[in-house]
Amino acid sequence: MREIVVSMQNTLLSEAVARLLAETGEFRVEQVLPGKTGDTFSLCRAAQADILLMEVSRWEGYTLESRLRLIDDVRRKIPGCRFALLCDENSDEELARRVKIARQGHKIDAFFYTSVTPGYLTAAVEAL
Repeated sequence: MREIVVSMQNTLLSEAVARLLAETGEFRVEQVLPGKTGDTFSLCRAAQADILLMEVSRWEGYTLESRLRLIDDVRRKIPGCRFALLCDENSDEELARRVKIARQGHKIDAFFYTSVTPGYLTAAVEAL
């Protein structure tokens, strides 16, 4: 079973994604409470996360820049951890473009749009 840490801005989305991943039987899911992004690093270390899945937005603590800094910190302590970002490509096309560029630059391992189906998200995260 792989350890995954989920950090989402929206409580409903966070709960839905965590439940979806846990139901596969492939993951032990740890959730960062919305608004508590400062807890992400310590939770990753405590769980020895295999995957860190985070939502990005324009809100403080959830910006692409803050998420990439966090990824750098986690990568130094847990070299085998994989990183995936989730963003809303419909409401913020510019942010979605920047997330795609982060993937192309190998700063993250994967990205997903919030418009993907639950089945696709689950399968893609399992493949990480």
